Amino acid sequence: MNSSGVFKRALQSLQTKQFTGRIDVKRANGIQWRVYFCLSRLVWADGGYHPISQWEKLFKKYCPDIDPRLLEVEKHQEFECWNYHLLVFLLKRFLITKEQALSIIKSNILQTIFDIYQAETEEKLSYEIVKVRESFPEESGLKNIISLLTIQSIVEELEKEWQLWQKQGITRYNPHKAPIVKNPILLQGAFQGKEKTYKKLVSLLNGKSTLIEIAEKLNLTVFKLIVWLKPFLEKDLIALVETEDKPTKFGAKAVTNSGKKVDKTTSQILIMCIDDSIQTCQIMEHIITEAGYQYVAVRDPLKALPEILKHKPDLIFLDLIMPIVNGYEICSQIRRIRALKDIPVIILTSNDGMFDRLRSKIVGASSFLSKPIDQEKVLAKIRYFLRRSPTNIDIEELLSVDTETEK
Repeated sequence: MNSSGVFKRALQSLQTKQFTGRIDVKRANGIQWRVYFCLSRLVWADGGYHPISQWEKLFKKYCPDIDPRLLEVEKHQEFECWNYHLLVFLLKRFLITKEQALSIIKSNILQTIFDIYQAETEEKLSYEIVKVRESFPEESGLKNIISLLTIQSIVEELEKEWQLWQKQGITRYNPHKAPIVKNPILLQGAFQGKEKTYKKLVSLLNGKSTLIEIAEKLNLTVFKLIVWLKPFLEKDLIALVETEDKPTKFGAKAVTNSGKKVDKTTSQILIMCIDDSIQTCQIMEHIITEAGYQYVAVRDPLKALPEILKHKPDLIFLDLIMPIVNGYEICSQIRRIRALKDIPVIILTSNDGMFDRLRSKIVGASSFLSKPIDQEKVLAKIRYFLRRSPTNIDIEELLSVDTETEK
């Protein structure tokens, strides 16, 4: 799928306007970026999927000899762009060179805008232009500007890279996600006679290290890594899951992944998955725990009801086809118990037919989710059903959500 090109056109439209300020870009799940300009030149970019990790990687790449203790940022936390302010601090004290600072700034801007391009292939983003009258205020952290990059030079460099990704058909694979083995048996079959390669691959595809991090470990570009993994991703042998950024040690005003912040309420929510498939349970575990929720898997359908009564989950994902007792029967049993009748139950199935949907509604299922498991759809269901009391859910709205999240 091609990028909508909205952000590219926005960049190009600013070239002749002497614009000073920023463009805020936001995804529906809360991921957001800020791109800063001075007189229509690019200054800095912030936010994204893993801003803390990205910051550390840039320093490791361009300033490998710097003492990590110098990167402690408590003194800079009150600034909106604390990372840029720290960069200026290090440069003024001759702890890094101008060339190193420029490399960090340019790489950060390129990666950020590339991420926006890619996000535009997945959904419609929201954009907001924020103007600054004269210059950036002190609290922005951009009072002392190190360099100004032309929009044209950045766009041209990005276009070359983007076209390579388009040519290989890999623009839909987010390099900030972590690969995990989804079907170990079939994947192992693809490496017959290459047991060492398979073992090394499985150790890397742990659902914790992102594609960018794995590429660094293998001394490859992330482009080459994704091209190599593409056949396995297309065959659904490997899945990509989201990961959390490294926690900050301070309350900086940096633009972080606000959609993934875990407050006390979220961390106390318990999600249960009842499915006899170990692969499904593992994938659901990665998706749910990485989003900050507690998770319990039940693989024996005969133990489903006792486990539900024991743990009292806030939401249940229930497989439809299981040995001995199927999902319909379990859902019906859940609804017969007064204490469980309001727990949202989402049916998981590979057979997404109208008959199954109707029967699921009859036995009291709250919603329906088709396999293979899709991370965004799973999280959309959780957000929807836990945002308010199930007794207040309107049927027409529920059907609308089902349509939107199961495309």
